[in-house]
Amino acid sequence: MVPTQSHVPTGRPLWSLLEDAFVDEGGDSITVHGRWGAIEIADTSPLVREALQRMSLGPVALENISALHENFIRWKTGSGPCLIWRKLKNTLDQLGGCLVPSLGLNDGAGPILSVVAVTREAVFGLPHIADDDVVTMRRGTEIERLNGDQALACAGQQYQVILHSAPATEIAKWLLDSATTITEVADALNLSRTLVSDVVAYLAGAGLVVPARR
Repeated sequence: MVPTQSHVPTGRPLWSLLEDAFVDEGGDSITVHGRWGAIEIADTSPLVREALQRMSLGPVALENISALHENFIRWKTGSGPCLIWRKLKNTLDQLGGCLVPSLGLNDGAGPILSVVAVTREAVFGLPHIADDDVVTMRRGTEIERLNGDQALACAGQQYQVILHSAPATEIAKWLLDSATTITEVADALNLSRTLVSDVVAYLAGAGLVVPARR
């Protein structure tokens, strides 16, 4: 793994707030209230207000915000400056455990996985993992049942990962079995490497996928 690099998903990144979080908008302030207390948001711009409003309704694709769309596409394609997106992302990082990053496919359906914090201080990032890096699930990670879904969890980690549907479930189960690579998982499950790479990056960002040695 190369922790200094960030993975840019080929699929559709989605964002939401925890179900028990809500946004309080004052005239000159924004406060997000969640299970761990209140978080004051320094940037009170219209873009931040709209993003938080949308995220309070469930997993959303923030590129649908007109003021953000062009910047977001530049970030996804690496085709130019995306300062507006990066500024919004910095604000999202301030939300800590109230933020729920999810991954969807480009079919416009709902998320295939969601990363849910179990501590307030959690800050999510997507590490770059090369296709032939050998990885495995962190020791102690197990699949549990959570509100009708399957979830990956490991004691002592900041996140658990809700596995909403295939192919995230199949990829996670394969990673639980042995040390492997993105290339090997993609070939074994007949999936694209970019899709497997997205899922592995989200699991690694949650601290559940780690480097392995053979």
